[in-house]
This record gives sequence, C-alpha cells and structure tokens, in this order.
Amino acid sequence: MTVPGTGPLTRAAWRLGAVEARRMVRHPGYPVAMLYMVAFGTAVLVNDEGGPPANQAYLLVTLSLLLVYAPATIVVANRVTAATFRSRVREPLDGAPVDDRQRVVAAMLGLVRGPVVGGFGAAAVLLALGFSATPHTVVRNEAVYQRTALEYLQLPALVLGAGLLGIAVARWLPWPGALPLVVLVVWFGTIALYPVTTTDLTRGRIWFALWPAWFAVHEGMLPRQPLGQEMWHLAYLLGLGLLAGVAALLRTDGPRRALWTTAAVLGAATAVAGRLQLG
Repeated sequence: MTVPGTGPLTRAAWRLGAVEARRMVRHPGYPVAMLYMVAFGTAVLVNDEGGPPANQAYLLVTLSLLLVYAPATIVVANRVTAATFRSRVREPLDGAPVDDRQRVVAAMLGLVRGPVVGGFGAAAVLLALGFSATPHTVVRNEAVYQRTALEYLQLPALVLGAGLLGIAVARWLPWPGALPLVVLVVWFGTIALYPVTTTDLTRGRIWFALWPAWFAVHEGMLPRQPLGQEMWHLAYLLGLGLLAGVAALLRTDGPRRALWTTAAVLGAATAVAGRLQLG
C-alpha cells in the first residue's frame, strides 16, 4: 500500500518500529541459540577452564555475542521482516497504513531499538568486566586484554550489520534455504579470515573479517592493536552494514536515485576504511 505524500520515516513507521522491536527481542531464535552458550559455559565451569572468574565471564560474554547473538540477529531480523511482509501485521497498523519502504524502515528501527540496544549492553558489560580481568594467566588462550569504550562500539555495530543483512536477505532472497546458507557463509567466512597465531597478523586479512579483530584461533584474545586501526575497522563494519540496509530499501517501490547515491558514497567510504584499517 502506498501512502502518497509521505517519506519512509513517518509516524506510522516509527510506531511500527516499536512493534518490530518487541517482536525481535521476543523471538524464540535468541533463547534457542543461547542454549549453545549455556552448554559451553557449563562445560567451562565444570572443567575449571577460562582462568580467573572475571576472565571466564568476559570470554563467555564475548563468545556469546560473536558466535551466538550476532548470528542469531541475522535470523531474527530476517524472520520478523519476512513475517511482516507475509502477514502484513494488520493489528498495529489498522489506523496507520504504510507502504513497503516504510515497512523496511520500521524493521530497521525495530532492529536499532531492540537487538542493537542489547549489543550496547554487552559492550558495557565487557567494559566493566575488563577492569577486573587480567592478561597474566598461566594458559595463553585464557588471557583477557581490555579494550577502550571506543573499541567496544564495534560490538553494537556488528549487531546492527547482522540485522541489516538479515533484513536485506528477507527482501532479496525470500526462498527456503537462502537464510541458513547466508548465515553459514558469513560465519565460516569470518572464521576463515582469522589468524591461527599472532604471527599470522602480518597478513592483514583479519581486518576484513566481519567481527572485531581481537582473537587468534589457537591463542585466544590478542593484545590491543593501534586505536586508529580499530576505528577504521569500526567504520568498515558500519559501512558494510549500512550498505545491506540500502540494499533492502532498493527492493521496495519508490524513488531510487538518492538510494543509489547513498550506496555509492557508502561503498567508497567502506573501501577507504577497509584500506586504512590495514595500518
């Protein structure tokens, strides 16, 4: 349904965004995914792994966000967006009709007001835990190297990008099997870009991963990298995520010139950030 004379960010879209936020945070995809981390955390405690308690808590929260919460956000944002277009979610919209572009904007607003807030919460928890954690451990992969508040902004940026990717997939690839394939490609592709040991950092490929460049496969958490590189990586993550958001909007009816211009600017900025993050 098209609403003449209105832009995508209307009161109706904002109202629907609140509904979408509730639907996302209540989606069963999150608790089901977190069962994996409950099992993992239980194994760590039983086997007394992970170093001091603060280190155990820090690493558990970090792995929960990177390996579970962010991938689950792709699924949750995708399923909620797909359901919105399939069922039209009539009840909250009876008095406020919106067009397809406004529906996509509402899904994005719901993402920001729901899962992304959780990403900020996880970042705050890690910042607090990091003050009690220590890099001086007997086992190398149990060490924790505290980051600054600016570096932790990569975590909500990661959740935002994951959700926008899920929304884009819902609009462009609404076929059975497409979503799990995308999640697996992103997950295993990112893991493949990570170094095995600290000596592999010189290759630079870690900076093109879709997660913060904080870990090596066999050595655990890495010491802090230069802040400039971390901030360019933040810009890189944000650029990729926003490009996915623009792609989702391009799948709707309405003017496209501004969207293509935005995509071109974002693409150029992301390419520059990708180059500068290498140091």
